[in-house]
Amino acid sequence: MKHSLLSAALMASAFVVAPDAAKAAYQTSTAQNKHAVTVAVFSLNDFHAGLLPDRSQGTPGAAYVVQTLDSLKKVYPYHVTVAAGDNFGGSFFYNATRSHSLMPQMFKDMGVDISVLGNHEFDEGQEALSRKWSDVDCKPKSWEITYLGANVRNAEGKLPEYVQPWAVVPVKVSPTKTLHVSFIGLLTSNTPWQAAAKRLKGLTFDGNYPAVLDSISHLPGYEAVHNANVRLLLCHIGAEMRGDKVLWSDRDEENLKKIDSPDVQAVLSGHSHTRVIGMSDSKKSVPIVQGRWHGRYVSMLKCEVDTISGQLLNITPELVRVNPDAKLDYKAARLQAQVEEQYHNMLFRGIPLSQKLTYASQAIEHDRTQSKRQTKLGSLVCQSYAEAYRKAAKLDDNALIVGVSHFGSIRAGFPKGEVTILSVGEALPFANPLRVYRYTGKQLLDLVEHGLNVCQLGHLQTSGVNPTLDAKGHVKSLTLTRPSGKIVPIRSNTQLVIVADEYMTTGGDGYLPSQFPATAEIKVNVPASTDAFIAYLRALPNIDSSHA
Repeated sequence: MKHSLLSAALMASAFVVAPDAAKAAYQTSTAQNKHAVTVAVFSLNDFHAGLLPDRSQGTPGAAYVVQTLDSLKKVYPYHVTVAAGDNFGGSFFYNATRSHSLMPQMFKDMGVDISVLGNHEFDEGQEALSRKWSDVDCKPKSWEITYLGANVRNAEGKLPEYVQPWAVVPVKVSPTKTLHVSFIGLLTSNTPWQAAAKRLKGLTFDGNYPAVLDSISHLPGYEAVHNANVRLLLCHIGAEMRGDKVLWSDRDEENLKKIDSPDVQAVLSGHSHTRVIGMSDSKKSVPIVQGRWHGRYVSMLKCEVDTISGQLLNITPELVRVNPDAKLDYKAARLQAQVEEQYHNMLFRGIPLSQKLTYASQAIEHDRTQSKRQTKLGSLVCQSYAEAYRKAAKLDDNALIVGVSHFGSIRAGFPKGEVTILSVGEALPFANPLRVYRYTGKQLLDLVEHGLNVCQLGHLQTSGVNPTLDAKGHVKSLTLTRPSGKIVPIRSNTQLVIVADEYMTTGGDGYLPSQFPATAEIKVNVPASTDAFIAYLRALPNIDSSHA
């Protein structure tokens, strides 16, 4: 009965991986142990405030995540739901509706009140993070969030007051029996390279993950973690699939491989936006699951527990594809109505989010999973940066101005059809200040070399820079395509101007502040990145291949 319910509701693309021995153990526990119950642990990772459905981007929307979880909870009445970080960062819709954000309402509807910190949780600064959405005017009074992060330390070497290392959740399975699920939280040590430095002032993120797990085991109250029936690691640390193997993808991945704590029986992960399901690449190999991003999947660990002995019998990882065609019940339909009302009525710079700016005659791609290349949308974004300075300085098309961007600031492409304010914002959500610098051709060549061969988070995006590479893939020369289409060489002593967003110039995404000398900065009033992009697109009747 369980399997037919699940199939009918939402399991068309669920995927289960477990070693044969684990499958056998699962079958034995359910078939022969009449005292066994299933405690389902659900996780949503890297949602990035994907509240509004967007089929072109594969985003089902908040209401459909809620509906999918509700369907799962009917099948698994003993359950816990948590979040694996990056709940809201990188969303223009969230930024535009911040004071009225529906994220707290969504989390309440999902039953989420525990989340590990993600790097984007710091996007609004530590003070905002410590308020935990208390400044949102529609936050449900009955809801609060607990943030986990055992490896985050402030300037005094202590956990910040808005974070705790673990949480233990009771799950009542009968009138007389309660099981407990513990979660230890870890955040990637990559965070200083993936969040604005001013937002992280005084913080460190320890990448010696085994030592962190050992150190917290000596803290008062830890026995509740160790004595829990199910003991899980909830981490915002990336993993990826290589064939049927799970590999960690982190600056300190070698330390992740050394984890062998008895209090890590399975892992719920986030951060890398990839579909992960299997056994972890660690000294103690345990089930691990991660469900891409924007709510496309719900991660699930089916934990079989003997209610007499309290022993964990088996954990099976599953990924459940969120059904964007589900019929919404009252709770989910109410949330969807709230989201649609904000889409049509909220303003950005006095303009409705739904207002059309231009028309894309073909899809303009920017696939974040293929980050080692120049994308069409990356070209458009960088052209808008260059044009913003060109207009501010009243320069013509012959001026050598180059827009540059780190790959991570651009979150999505445009589908064919209307491009709205919201479309632009979701592609470029952060609205970072733009900075302008005098540059030489040699400096630009060095920056492009760094962006292609040193930076690990995606290739440098530019407006019209054409690198010529040697046999080893290093940059040996550059040319620049002007707005007129004319191609000119960039020599070492060529004088030009570059325009970049502030995040990149202060060390974001692996770039170096020394690549943007303060002495070379041109102080000029230019729009923020997203505003510059909106202004640029507004002037185009349509976008075609000549623009991208």
